[in-house]
Amino acid sequence: MLEYKRLTLYPDSRQLLVDDKEVILTAHEFDILQLLMSQPDKVFSREQLYQAVWKDGYYGENNTVNVHISNIRKKLKEQLPDEVIQTIYGIGFKLV
Repeated sequence: MLEYKRLTLYPDSRQLLVDDKEVILTAHEFDILQLLMSQPDKVFSREQLYQAVWKDGYYGENNTVNVHISNIRKKLKEQLPDEVIQTIYGIGFKLV
């Protein structure tokens, strides 16, 4: 189990709870959030996220990670008014 602020993530059951309410994520969204929550102080580059989640090479200017981060933010915003994932411009993403 991983906890960060009001988020509780259960890797074995692939379940995310915000204040005990389930938030449904796709497999890739779940994997991205799990990686971010595993090291909440670390800034992950798009390349690192892509390689960890898709297990494939990153060839730059791929919008895939951005789209998935955006979808996670939208789903979390329904439960949390404050931003959870911060964009570190020119570097990547981290939890706030």
